[in-house]
Amino acid sequence: MEYLAIVFSIVASIVSGTVLFFLKRYFEKKEKVDDEKSKASFKESVLILKLIDAIGKLTYAEAIAIRDGKTNGELKEAIKDYTEVKDELYEYLLEQNAKK
Repeated sequence: MEYLAIVFSIVASIVSGTVLFFLKRYFEKKEKVDDEKSKASFKESVLILKLIDAIGKLTYAEAIAIRDGKTNGELKEAIKDYTEVKDELYEYLLEQNAKK
């Protein structure tokens, strides 16, 4: 009977150790994926805020151009900023979509 108890305790230790190993590995992989998603979400948020700022500059420059009845350097710069940020966000979103 003593041998049977020893065998059961050894088998229980092996099974619990194996289960813990696989659980640890699962949670480490999940944490890595969550970190990558968090970083991607952060960068996307930053790009969206930059785009909103560029749209604001563009709107302001257009309002000045309409008020004065002529275009000026501000409008050209605002259009350039808007296109750069829009293209950067588009490229980033394509890159993220390709990873899926």
